[in-house]
Amino acid sequence: MGSISFEDIISSKTFRFSIGMQKREFAMHSALVSAQCPALSRLVNGEFKEARDFHAELESVNEETFILFAQYAYTGDYNSEMSKGLLEGPRKEARSFIVEDSKMELTQASPELEDVMPVLEEAPAEPVQEWVSWSVSSKKKRCSKCKRPHEEDTTRRDKLWGEFKNACSSDLPPRMDWPVAKSCSGNVFLSHARLYVFADCYGISGLMDLSFYKLGKALVDIEVDSDKVADVVDVLQYCYDELTPPKLRSLLVLYAACKVETLWKSTKFRELLARQSELSTALIGAMIDRLD
Repeated sequence: MGSISFEDIISSKTFRFSIGMQKREFAMHSALVSAQCPALSRLVNGEFKEARDFHAELESVNEETFILFAQYAYTGDYNSEMSKGLLEGPRKEARSFIVEDSKMELTQASPELEDVMPVLEEAPAEPVQEWVSWSVSSKKKRCSKCKRPHEEDTTRRDKLWGEFKNACSSDLPPRMDWPVAKSCSGNVFLSHARLYVFADCYGISGLMDLSFYKLGKALVDIEVDSDKVADVVDVLQYCYDELTPPKLRSLLVLYAACKVETLWKSTKFRELLARQSELSTALIGAMIDRLD
């Protein structure tokens, strides 16, 4: 985002956006919109009809995605929980998103992505089944929680999980202890992914980095149980049904490879693999490449 003073922002005209198929209208200060990236600067200040009318229609953009973008533009951050009330509010008048975010607490510590391992106790060695091809050690311990044997040493699956966490790590400066926010649509993974695609489309590099990091953090922090499998499948489907950046697809394929046993129990996931050969090929490749 370009350098711009607060005075320049609040003294600029408002630029109206009609978002989605319902053409819900939102308004933002034109100077702030223009400062986000060259593409939006041309939209606001160029010779196109949108610049003359101070109005643009973005039918392909999801309402929640635009609200999160506006939060980021005004505050430098976004929280999908904050957008819930705005989505459910009145729809007759355009509104200006000057977000008062004084309640956000800053911290000096950057977020850490830590893997919580189960407590292990000694157990007799058991025969290694064929599907446990990820293992690098045959010595096992029995988990005190699930009572099943686990590999004592680092497994290939552990290495794959570490690779995923490295892929979604970020050099973002420490600004706040970002919580895992609930999406107003119910799928926080999809909220972050859509915002990343929006930022990539317009070349908003800061928002790309932030949304990519938050997506990775959510995937690490939220345990994918039976209730969350559908959310993961939905974001995978979105990434392969729509034209999305390779970096986003690669991250989600790597995650799916880490959680494939859990995801495979979902009929919807198996149907998606059957329909999306590109996804199936990428997933198999992500798993096979790490058997060496």
